[in-house]
This record gives sequence, structure tokens and C-alpha cells, in this order.
Amino acid sequence: MQATMVPLILGQLFLSRAVEALGPGARSGFLGGPPASGSADISEAARLFREVLARESINPDIATAARTMLDITEMIQPLLSGDLARFDLSKLSHLAAELSHLQRGMGPYLSLLNADPMDYPVLDMPGPATEQPTIPPRRSAPTTPTGSSITASARRVAREQLGALVPDHGLAVWEQVRVLLTTDPGVPAADLDALVGAAANAVAAEEDGPPVEHGLDLLLLAAGLCLRHRRDGSGWGDDGDEAPDVTLSTAADHLAAASDRVPPGHPAAIVLVEAIGGLLDGIRPLSGPITAIAGTFSSYAERIPSPPPAVTALAELCRAVVALRDDVPVDLEAFAAAVPTDPRPPALSVAVTHARLAAAVRAGEPIAADPALGELAGLLDALIRGDREALSASVDAFPGRQPPRVAAILGAVRLELHDLGAAIPLLSRAARALDDSGLRTRTWWRLAEAYRRRGAAGDTALSRDAGVNALGGPDPDRCRAARFAGWMLADGQTEDAFVALEVAGAAPERPGDHLTRDVLAVVIGVEPRVAGAAEPPTPAMVAAALRELDVAALLYLHPTDDVGRTAGVLCLHAGTDRLDLLANVPVADPLNSDDPGLPAVLGRWTSGNLLIAATGGLDRLALAAVRTGGGRRLAQDVVLSYVTSGAQAVRLAARPAPPVDAEPLFVVNPRGDRDPSMADVMVVRRLFYPRSACLGRSLEPIDAAGTPGDLLKRLPGASVVHLACGMRGDTLELAGGRTLDMADLHGGGGLAVFMEGTAPRLLDAGFTGVVGWRWEVPAPIAALALFMVHLYLVDRRLRPAAAVNATQRWMLDTDRVPPPFLTGAHMYTVMTTDLTQPALWAALMYHGR
Repeated sequence: MQATMVPLILGQLFLSRAVEALGPGARSGFLGGPPASGSADISEAARLFREVLARESINPDIATAARTMLDITEMIQPLLSGDLARFDLSKLSHLAAELSHLQRGMGPYLSLLNADPMDYPVLDMPGPATEQPTIPPRRSAPTTPTGSSITASARRVAREQLGALVPDHGLAVWEQVRVLLTTDPGVPAADLDALVGAAANAVAAEEDGPPVEHGLDLLLLAAGLCLRHRRDGSGWGDDGDEAPDVTLSTAADHLAAASDRVPPGHPAAIVLVEAIGGLLDGIRPLSGPITAIAGTFSSYAERIPSPPPAVTALAELCRAVVALRDDVPVDLEAFAAAVPTDPRPPALSVAVTHARLAAAVRAGEPIAADPALGELAGLLDALIRGDREALSASVDAFPGRQPPRVAAILGAVRLELHDLGAAIPLLSRAARALDDSGLRTRTWWRLAEAYRRRGAAGDTALSRDAGVNALGGPDPDRCRAARFAGWMLADGQTEDAFVALEVAGAAPERPGDHLTRDVLAVVIGVEPRVAGAAEPPTPAMVAAALRELDVAALLYLHPTDDVGRTAGVLCLHAGTDRLDLLANVPVADPLNSDDPGLPAVLGRWTSGNLLIAATGGLDRLALAAVRTGGGRRLAQDVVLSYVTSGAQAVRLAARPAPPVDAEPLFVVNPRGDRDPSMADVMVVRRLFYPRSACLGRSLEPIDAAGTPGDLLKRLPGASVVHLACGMRGDTLELAGGRTLDMADLHGGGGLAVFMEGTAPRLLDAGFTGVVGWRWEVPAPIAALALFMVHLYLVDRRLRPAAAVNATQRWMLDTDRVPPPFLTGAHMYTVMTTDLTQPALWAALMYHGR
């Protein structure tokens, strides 16, 4: 019986909500049709009633009730789809009367449709079944109204409803909306619902009318929704502090759409901006639906001529929201100055207080006590000051069960205080209850760490499950994913380690002190924009890319402890798509250690090409110098190339590499501080790239001075970019004392060659390969090695990875034969330097395909 009644009652609930959507439309004559939100509900109700009827053994009364409600549902569906030709009011009235008769016999099971018509409008059905309704005759061949007449009629009805709610009917529409929004909300519920329904019909009926009039319809509907929310709260589906407010979000969408139709110079533009005040939450005014439209209205308000103070204040609020979402400082001075002081609107006052709090947290300043900041302010202040005693006292002051977002913070603080017994229940409950956000992802990470620290029976598996959940969440964290990868490698979980390494390789760097930022986000309700969930490639996808690149395997080398003393080696075989954990070895520098760990792993390959993804600081190890037996080095048998992840290998495999001599570009001595490089580059250009372009200073004519603009202009289409200029960190030192960040070097699609340093991040900017240096070597050595690289690239037509390897083997060879066209300076370097030193040849490295 219960299994039968559950779908019957649930179907009534869906039908009731669909009828609720019809109510405002019914009061305005169904002009243009009611909102479309009830279509899904009515379909679900029909499905549930059919489910009841499909049962084999069912009470006859229940079967009759389910059949009657299914018939009613099917009769209402045309109203929601706009197909009025199928709507039969007489049949619907008869069915409703029959349902009323059934309700008297079935008690509470069919009472859910008996809503108060003054609460939310419902269809008014006749009474006993014995009364036959009087049906007016149908009109023959009615004239179908045109779209413009429907629009005009719907708009007229909506504005008549508006006029009935304000004292002065002669005001312009936008002025009436202002009066409605700013006066005490004493509008009767039925009248407000009728206004919302009429405005919704006017918006839905709009076709090709004047844009401004349509914008006013949208403004009126948004205002009505804001007032309804002020009256009812979030309504159906409210679930504590995690429930999105659909009503206000819809109102925000309508206001944004109205701003596209009402020009900033129109008098209604002022009211349009003022209307966003109806979206503001009194406790967290910088959060909620305003975040979705803040950027639109901050720029819209700027174009309003002579804006009044309220518009200026709301525009500054929008700019503050945009700044917080972009994680940049808020212009506090401008915001505070724009907010009126007499009287000071409560929501705007709280917004300024929250903006000041965000500025204090960014600056690491103590937090001043303020009731508008809530109970978490003391905890936030203790975190910033690093006062563990005050932090413990603050978290102890929160009694009982807290909302999920607060529970996530309290659990994180308990973890910070090493109170694992209290942290784990809080984090576990919050992680499961939070919406899909960056806070939830970080809560999963904290839960994984808490289980790992506790180490009780079963905690390893629980930690792994929490970490896997975090890997699939938004706002991926490189540091935490990398740490989790180390745990999985140590535990022998190859597939989870692979996913974690791929997520870590793709995730951006995040600023430190996540906990302080999370507390701030909970207090003010605004979280900086986050990246979506990572989508790591599968092992099969990466293996296919390896085959395309003619590589035997991809080796992931990653620390398995927090101090980097041991490393796991995970191998993805190109031929079999198989993941193997080869070893967990001590980390030893191949240049000065004879530890057998790495040689035992890498000695498995005696020829061919390998890709290396060394992470966690292990890219400092010169694996090419690893001894593999018989006095040989790995570079003498195997060609190595480095990538950051398997996903990068997939991208590189799909990226064609142009011939290096197609469009060569040289940047030489742009600041005049590297004069010797001019002669070295001149020789390389004359011998290998006679049609190359040159920026900077040269012994031959140049194409430009070598400013950032010159380089960016020439970069697209360049097949090889040789950078013989200064490099400080991630910036190039170019002409005129100017610098260029590597992140701005977009548009290159070829090979980058560095005279000093390296920049593997260029692979993410479109380059196919990067030749550079793991550590600094003397300038004559670098010039000689790069001469040989260009020789192998152009004269021998080797791929970049093979050209770098050939250069290393040439330097290692005590019987090397110098090329006949080496310059005197290079010959002097060859004759006076022991090039077989690993500190020289192993410094040269290659990233890319």
C-alpha cells in the first residue's frame, strides 16, 4: 500500500506545482501562455500516475483516483505547451468534480490539491458530480490574433495590474516600478501573483515589438519576482544555506536582458539599476544572484548620464563583486564614498563592511570586531594572527550542528589544530552536503588528509576515496593532487596515481593559505571564480599519443614522501596501454651518486625514445647522466624528452611541427649586454638559416630593435625562435629596458631555443618544443652546444629531441670529430674543455615532442 501511495502523493505534488505555475497566468487570461516552468512537473506527474495504474494489484478506489488525476494532468498539459486547441474546459471541469467526490471518500490521500486559492492561485473547480456545468456555445471559426495584438494585449494587462498596486496611476511605468519596490510591501498576495503572471505573459508574448517596451516588461517581471521573494523567501525546495535561490536568479536574468533593450540614456535605465537592490541579501549582499550580473551592470551604469547617488552606489557594489570574483583588490575608497551616509541603506552598509574585510584578509591585517561579520570573524582574525589558542577558543564557541559551509570551516580548523577526532565527522558531513564548489573540493582534500594522518583501520581506503572525490571536483589544486599522487604511488594504486598526476599536471598554481580564503568566502558569500573539474586523459589516450610520437613509454617520476627522499616511477607502455609501478627508489643525483635505484629502472631501455614527466622538483635530476652499465650513460642509448603530463603529450601529438628552416627568428643582444652572442648567432644564421629574421643587435642588418612588440609581431608563424637575450625568472629582458613574461608568448608554433635557462611552459602556449638548460653553464659551452643542435636540426634533419641527444653524445665522445665549419672560438672551446663532464653536457635538455 505504501509503495502504491508514494507515487500517487508525489504525483499530486508535481501536479500541484504545475497548477501553481498556471495560477498567475489564469488571472491574466492565459495571454501568451503561462511560464514554461511547469512543463517538466506536469510530465513527471503523468509518469507517476501511470506508474500507479501499471501495478498488478491495486485498490479500485486508488485506481479510479489515479486514472482521474492522470486525465486531469493530460487535460492541463495543453495549457503548458501552448496548444489551446486540445484544451477542453468542460471535460476538465467534469474531471475535477469527480475528483472532489473521490476526495470525500479517500481522506488525506487526495487532499494535496486542496490549496488555498489566495495563497497561490489554482484552477477553481465546480462541486458535486451531480451538477452538470453550463457550457457556453463555442464560437465558430474564431479569428486568430496576430503576434503584435497578443503582445499589446498582454502588456496592457500587465501594466493595468501594476497601476492597481501604486497610488499614482499617471506615473511612467518605470516610476511605478520604483514606487512598488521602495514602498512598504503591503501588496495582497493574490494581486502580487497576478502581477507576476501578467508580466510573465507580456514577456513571453513579445515578438518584434519595440526593444524598450520589452525591456520594461522584463523590468516589471523582475520587480514582481523580487517582491514575491521578499514575501515568501526561497519557496519550494528550500534546503538551508545550500539551496540556490531560483526566484532571484530568474529576476537577475530578466534585469540583465532588460539592460540589453533599454539604452543607458533612457529614463528607465536609472530604475533598472536601482532594481538590482532587490536582489541583495541583507546578510551577504555581495553574494547570490548579483554575482552573475555584476559585470553587466557595472559597465551599464557607467554609461548612464548624470547618475543619481543610488545608481553610483550600486555600480560600485557591482565593481566590488567583480573584483572579488576576479580575486583582485576592491577599490574600497570609491565604494565607501559612493554609499550614502544619511540614511545609509543596510545592505550597502554591510557590503562595504564585507569589502573592508576582504581587503584586510588580502593584506594580512587583524580583523576588527563588527556584528555584520558574524561569528566567524573572530576565527578569521585568529587565523591571520596565527594565534592557535584564540583559534581553539573560537572554534569551541560554535555549539551543535552547523550549516554545511560553516561545518566545512570548523572541520578544517580542527584539522589545523590536529584534533582529528572532531575534524573528521565535520569534514565528512560537510563534503557530502555542500554543493559542487571549490570549497567542497578542498573539504574532500582535507578529509583525505585527516584520514591519512589518523591511520586507523580502514583509514587508508577512506583517505583514498576522499581524494578520488576531490580529484573529480571543480577548482583542481596542483599541490594537493601532487601530494595525493605520492600517497597512491606509495600504496601501489597505479590508476589513482595516474589520474592524480594528470590532474596535478593540468591544475594551475593556487595562492597559499586556502583556509583563510575559505573562511572569508563563507563570511561574505563570494568565492573567486574557479576552474571546472579536471578532465584527465585515459591511459589509452596517452598511449595512442606516445605511438604517434614514436615513443616507447612515458615515465612519471614523482616523490612519494613529503621531503622528496623517495620517488615512485610509474610507467605507461605505448604498445600495451598498460600502467606499471616500476619502483619506489631513493632520490639520488646521477651526477654524483652511484645509487642503483634509478639505473635499475632506466636500464630496462637500451634504445629508442622515452618521455619523462618528472614532477615535485625531480625535474632537476639529469636522468640522461644515469649510469646503465658498462660505463655507459643513458643518453648514449636512449633519447629523452620531457613533458609535464600525459595530457601535454596528447596535445603535442596533435600539433604539427614545421620545418625549422621555414621561418626562423633570432632575438640577439637587445640590451647590448651580450655582445659575444652577436658573432655566434651570425655564424648560425649564415650557415643554417640564411633567410632568417633578426631582432635586437647584430653584426649584420636587423629587422627590428627587439622590443616586446617586435617579438610578438614576428612570433606567429616562426618555425624556430632562438633567444640569445637575458632571462630573469619567467621574463625575457628585451630592448628599451622592457621585459616580456613567458605567459604572453602566445602564437608561436615551432621550436624555442634558449641561450640560457629554459621555459617548458611555452609548450602550453603553442610551441612544439623547447631546447634549454637545466642549470647554467659557461657561455662558450652554451654557444658551442647550440651550434651543434642547429647543425643536427638543419644539416642532419634530426628531430629536436634527437638533435639534443646527438649533441650530448658528441660531447661525451672522446673521439669526437669537430665539424669542418666550426669557428675558431668554438674550436678553442673544444680543445681546452673536457666536454665529457656531465655537468656540461647533461645540463642541455629538451621539452616537447
